[in-house]
Amino acid sequence: MNKQQQQFVDQGYIVLEQGLDAADMQMLERSNGQLYQQAQTLLENALTGQYTLSDYYKDAGEDLIAVPEIDNPTKVCRYEYITASNQAIREQLVPKLQQYIKGITGVDFVLFKDKCNAKNPGGGAFEPHQDVIAYDKFKPNYHITVAIFLDESTQENGCLHFAKNYRHDLAGQGIASFDTPAGELQVLPSDLGGAKNGNITEDICQQINWQEILAKPGDVVIFDSYVPHFSNKNQSEFPRRAMFFTFNAEQDGDYYQAYYQMKHAEFDNPAFHIATPTAHSKTL
Repeated sequence: MNKQQQQFVDQGYIVLEQGLDAADMQMLERSNGQLYQQAQTLLENALTGQYTLSDYYKDAGEDLIAVPEIDNPTKVCRYEYITASNQAIREQLVPKLQQYIKGITGVDFVLFKDKCNAKNPGGGAFEPHQDVIAYDKFKPNYHITVAIFLDESTQENGCLHFAKNYRHDLAGQGIASFDTPAGELQVLPSDLGGAKNGNITEDICQQINWQEILAKPGDVVIFDSYVPHFSNKNQSEFPRRAMFFTFNAEQDGDYYQAYYQMKHAEFDNPAFHIATPTAHSKTL
């Protein structure tokens, strides 16, 4: 096991500085511009009364998913179903990300879901959470996400924070753990329903040593679905755009279309809005 592989096993995340080259980033800028405009149009049409987003997605099961900020129905918080909506990302980027994951795991992974967090000025606080609890409707119990930053990620604009050595810090507390391809991993206590739906409980958060991850455009962060993480609001005057591509082991099956069929049909289900700054995460 090389140093990079060991680091991923030990802490649940690694950072690949400039993992994507200039051509990759130019393609992502073009693609993001197209996808963001599509998402913006969907929100504007919903606001004018042409449809509710929930009703629209029940009928438009193959369209990009746009989710507004909780405090502004015309502001894109995130958009999803990226790979199915964009040929360049599907053909040029996803295979490269799969190779990165195979390089640190030795196993083939397939795409499970994807999204772009727009992180507009004043928006985008994602509370401490574990991704795995949002995926429990499907067979895989272990996932790996690749985060790609289109903008510099700083303290001011709400960079990612990961739990450092959380398994050691929380050992001996009787927290439930599950057998995964990466060994025994913990699912931490979290709030269910209400304004804190999906948030790791405050008493647990206080015991975690959080590590901020500053990143440049083109940097790649790879993390598993158990490592706790969060990001603060964007306090800058500019967006902090980041794309997230989540994969599961190929041997567990391909669930990308099944995941998004369910998400289109149940757009308002708070299970799909864990620890997010969206209205859907606030009720259950």
